[in-house]
Amino acid sequence: MKWGLRTGFNLGQFGAVKASFLGKLLERVDQLGPEQLQRYLVRLAREHGYLETIFNTLQDAIVVMDRDGGIQYVNRSATRMLPFPREVSPGTPIERFLRDVPWKEWLSDAKGVTRKMSIHYPEPKVVELVLLPLEDSEGDGDWEGRRVAIFHDITRTESMARQAIESERMQALTLLAAGVAHELGNPINSLNIHLQLMQRDLRRLDPEEAGPLKESIGIARREIDRLDAIIQQFLRAIRPTVPDFQRLQIAELLRETLEALEAEIRDRGVLLEIEIDPTLPELLLDPVQIKQVFYNLARNAMQAMGVQGILSITAQREGEWVVVVFRDNGCGISLEDLPRITEAYYTTKEGGSGLGLMIVQRIIQEHGGQMEIESHRGRGTTVRLKLPAGGRQVHLLEAGVEG
Repeated sequence: MKWGLRTGFNLGQFGAVKASFLGKLLERVDQLGPEQLQRYLVRLAREHGYLETIFNTLQDAIVVMDRDGGIQYVNRSATRMLPFPREVSPGTPIERFLRDVPWKEWLSDAKGVTRKMSIHYPEPKVVELVLLPLEDSEGDGDWEGRRVAIFHDITRTESMARQAIESERMQALTLLAAGVAHELGNPINSLNIHLQLMQRDLRRLDPEEAGPLKESIGIARREIDRLDAIIQQFLRAIRPTVPDFQRLQIAELLRETLEALEAEIRDRGVLLEIEIDPTLPELLLDPVQIKQVFYNLARNAMQAMGVQGILSITAQREGEWVVVVFRDNGCGISLEDLPRITEAYYTTKEGGSGLGLMIVQRIIQEHGGQMEIESHRGRGTTVRLKLPAGGRQVHLLEAGVEG
């Protein structure tokens, strides 16, 4: 009788079952008649089914291996959580499915191993692996060299930990924000006033003499304006404002945003592909904040593409959502950088502030929406903005079992 389909993992290998029932059955098998033996076998089959049901009910993935890493048994959670096929042939090396892992070293560790692993298929997740040797309680060698690997999904726990750290970081930044803005704002205003006075005094000089000075003062004023803009962006990032919701059309906000970027789009030779469903309903939106979202995403796309790129913008209804998609064919984002691009001050662009996508995500969340990012290095990036249709600000998440 087998433990698990197509695994070759014998039920008789369970020491507790062998001692409590199967062992006693084997001791008296010669004394049993056909009917008694049949009843015992039925009971044994029920116990086998009961144990297998327990293992298949567990949310953790369980994998039993031999000393060389050959898979002997997997439960159903393993085929859902790990990149395993639905049916695993006995003896298949685990490294065929989970590569770049030092299985040989871990399997030889007599004390067991505990590690965290990042798995990207069939869906991205973080799991905690506990690899332990199986004890041979009967002393008959059935379990010698075997290891059991238990994979526990800690994606949610890790995500909550990162959010907590990010929240503490933002609280610290908020406490510093007012002081930083005040300390920098005063000298900036003073410099701006004195540059204006210098510009006024230049009018008294000969135009040929004043020309170079006027140009230098102009550069200084532009740099001061740029520094002031950075400070304002910093303040907007850490001190979010309450959205001023109005019933608006997505198409109109997109049009106004792209008009503001028209010169840069033309200079870069960007090809725009815009497809907006004309039947989209009006949404409850803050026009200033949503245009800031569109502006940041369009500029990010253009900077990633350089020149002669293709920027596709679509908006359509998907169930209870209106989904706006920005898709470019730029340089893309590496798999390592992707989980962190919405963190404060984390940027992959030279000269970037690391605040743009964080602001975008915050605005979309305050509108009751969601932001999804998919990117492939060298192939481009797709950003999906999901905004509640019909003005709904509360949405039930898909039901699922917490890990």
